[in-house]
Amino acid sequence: MKRERETVHQRGRLVYRLEETPPMGRRLLYAMQFVIIFIGSIVLVPMLAADDLGWGPEQVTFLLQCAIFTGGIATFVQAKGLGPVGARLPILLGTTFVVITPLVAITTEYGYDAFLGAVIAGGVVYVLLVWFGFRFLRKLFSSTVSGTLVISIALTLAPSCADMMAGGSNPVGGGYNGWQNWVLAVITMGICLVGHCFGKGFLKTTSLFFGLATGYILALVMGVIPFEKVEEAAWISLPRPFAYGVSFHLQPILIMVVIYLVTAVEFIGDTTATAMVCEDRLPTQRELRGGILCDALSSVLSGVFNFAPNISYSDGVGIIGSTRVASRAVMMTSGVLITLAGLVPKFSALLYTMPAPVLGGACLFLTGIMLMAGIEVVLTQPLTLRNSVIIGTSLAVGIGFGFSGVLEQAPVLVCTLFSGIPGTALTGVFLNLVLPSNH
Repeated sequence: MKRERETVHQRGRLVYRLEETPPMGRRLLYAMQFVIIFIGSIVLVPMLAADDLGWGPEQVTFLLQCAIFTGGIATFVQAKGLGPVGARLPILLGTTFVVITPLVAITTEYGYDAFLGAVIAGGVVYVLLVWFGFRFLRKLFSSTVSGTLVISIALTLAPSCADMMAGGSNPVGGGYNGWQNWVLAVITMGICLVGHCFGKGFLKTTSLFFGLATGYILALVMGVIPFEKVEEAAWISLPRPFAYGVSFHLQPILIMVVIYLVTAVEFIGDTTATAMVCEDRLPTQRELRGGILCDALSSVLSGVFNFAPNISYSDGVGIIGSTRVASRAVMMTSGVLITLAGLVPKFSALLYTMPAPVLGGACLFLTGIMLMAGIEVVLTQPLTLRNSVIIGTSLAVGIGFGFSGVLEQAPVLVCTLFSGIPGTALTGVFLNLVLPSNH
């Protein structure tokens, strides 16, 4: 019966549907793909911030532990649901690059305690806006805007993925752009593509995992993986709340409220893409409201535990599209594993040893899938002149200002809000409001 059920699913679009639970062995294997992508994404945020703020290794390690811990809890609640909180969809939550600029700006001007205060207070305002004004907020974010944002995220991530393939800030032997980096990256991406395009059944659905595993094993053979940090890390360590104190200042709070609203567009885009990939439909109002509420509350929790807000990871959409596994149980398992990683520094330190080229090759593969998911969302609406203007102009503003660097000398708030992903989001929301529906 079990074999018959799996065969029927394989003939369709998904191997495991939203409410189905794979066997434990497969569930752990599927979940580990989300864990690896989560760790690979989140470790870069405190490290990049450390370059600007002069943080030492101990502080970076502790903040990374806090980020992993709260991200795991947020991911579990988002997938499982807790009353009105949670979309009950397989959405991965964690800290992303969007928060780096306000983090550095606020910390430099007011101190890190003020940034944490802004995360907490801004998150509370965010919760109230979602609870009492969701219908208004929802009107701002059409599927055209949300789909365009997913496309922007994919296009914005692609250069970073390519940079990681070349070695990024932590290249393997041979330095940046060395042949070792490209061997690892190309083989990893090649395994992912071959498995996804030509694999069948279980091998097809785990192509990403086997791509990452192959790249990691090859790196081990090449002797380019350092294990010093793993040996130094403790086995058990509980993150401490309010370890750096907290203070509240009006301007940092206002900045974070704006950042929260911008990331809400990203979340709606990711949720829309997830619902499309999982069930070929748009998300319900209950899913969107519950999902954003979880995002907001988990961000407050993240501030309590000393780090930046949680935001949905678009990479998760790519993994679901690649594996054809939409099971909420898999994402809940991922949340549990991520939370445990936040309690066991040795575990997170081991995952941290994943070479940048290996992660870059896998991420570029996922970026392509994510791009197509965004296009699918956009095409759920007729491609009218109005929608075409919103799509084209939003992408042109966000990508143009983001990659050109023309706003680097502008005030931090302007530079943050009008370039890259936020620039696409704000432009899309503005045009969606001002352009007449019959245009």
